[in-house]
Amino acid sequence: MKSEGQTVPSSTKGARLAEREMLKPEEVRQDFLHRLFHDLATPLSAVALHLEGADRRVRRGADPSEALATARSELSRAFDLFEKGRECLLAPSGSPEILSFDELVASSVASNGASGVAVTGETGGRVRADRNALEQALSALLTNAIEAAGADSVSVRRTREEGRLRVSIENPGILDQDPEKLFSPRWARAGRPWGMGLARARLSAAAAGGIVRLEQRSDRITAILELPEEMP
Repeated sequence: MKSEGQTVPSSTKGARLAEREMLKPEEVRQDFLHRLFHDLATPLSAVALHLEGADRRVRRGADPSEALATARSELSRAFDLFEKGRECLLAPSGSPEILSFDELVASSVASNGASGVAVTGETGGRVRADRNALEQALSALLTNAIEAAGADSVSVRRTREEGRLRVSIENPGILDQDPEKLFSPRWARAGRPWGMGLARARLSAAAAGGIVRLEQRSDRITAILELPEEMP
């Protein structure tokens, strides 16, 4: 049982990646592929199962249409997940540039229409990264927080420590599962498309030498994007 204010730990490979200070992009891509293949196994296994069921029905002279329809639905789910994973991995990357970290965070909050989100702290630091990729990463983290709790309940804090620049996006709530599981490509809320936002954010951060992680502290959820500071 976790005590008040304690961060919920995770035992997955992805958590071990997230806890390291420096990440190699290829390590994060390998972790993404590992998760993607694992997630694809579920609908593909269901396809095989229902096709076998349809075959047994045909042998008995029964109507196989229900089993075939289910197999088709599962195959469609698998194809949708594969396509979104492929798009995520093959997304074109822009040229890295020197960016003001504070301005990047502020512009991302503004572009998401999050006028009710409180932004605090200044780092005065710079990062070297693909602007579009980082803006997409921040947008994904902000969208998750706003959808979960509403803009008025979300806070954004910028901090600087030992050559690392960090933005923490916090909202009230309780995660009902291991935070690392939410980085799996197949994760999404009921009725929503496949949830690639967190996975894509981690890939984008890793390309700039950074990390993305989720933490549960008491009754609040914090999404953290941390990047190395570009020194003069």
